[in-house]
Amino acid sequence: MNNLEYIGKCLLINDEKRILVIGDLHLGYEEALNESGVYIGRRMFKEYTDYLDRIFEKTGKVDEIVLLGDVKHVIGNVIRQEWNEVLGFLDYLAGKCGKIVVVRGQHDALLEGILKKRGDVSLLDYYISGKYAFLHGDREFEEINDAKIKVWVMGNGHPAVKISDGTKIEKYKCFLVGKYGKKEIIVCPSFLSANEGTDPREYEIGMAWEFDYLKFSVVVVGEDLNDLDFGKLEKLE
Repeated sequence: MNNLEYIGKCLLINDEKRILVIGDLHLGYEEALNESGVYIGRRMFKEYTDYLDRIFEKTGKVDEIVLLGDVKHVIGNVIRQEWNEVLGFLDYLAGKCGKIVVVRGQHDALLEGILKKRGDVSLLDYYISGKYAFLHGDREFEEINDAKIKVWVMGNGHPAVKISDGTKIEKYKCFLVGKYGKKEIIVCPSFLSANEGTDPREYEIGMAWEFDYLKFSVVVVGEDLNDLDFGKLEKLE
């Protein structure tokens, strides 16, 4: 679709509005690991904002930013890093757009308490804007099947693909783009920098639908923000 631009780990929609889409963030991931006895430094927040600085250098200010769920990491609790970094991240985004929408992921049951500190941020189970429906991807909603909606944009799956050059195999974050009935489907990569994600040829990626991923196109996230279309997943080795 000519009005879609894949920029690093983000999707930019240039249609009636300019909407920047950001996949699963999992803010608080580092503290959660620390509490489980695995020590890693806490660099992720700065990595996120540095990365997005590069994105916004290309896009400029947008009309809306949609976060595709799993904004926080811990299920059933809110830890200090989540409080601090969710609010800090929203404050960072506020200067880059006119509106922020968060769709709820399975990690976000207690996110509402944090978002109340930023009353202008919408928390929804799904968000419909024109012909686009934005959702996390772990649940289906009847409203997104409306005929006027042509494109479903979702996170949740953390898609990545393994690609071999003949001597070694590397895994890359990617978008998966395909069809489901009459709908165009875009599964966005996670924004989480700690791991690449899951190759759907190896493991189920946890979506609410049985998509035929082998028929989907693979758009690999480029380190220089210039993403590459690798064609159909079934043809990748």
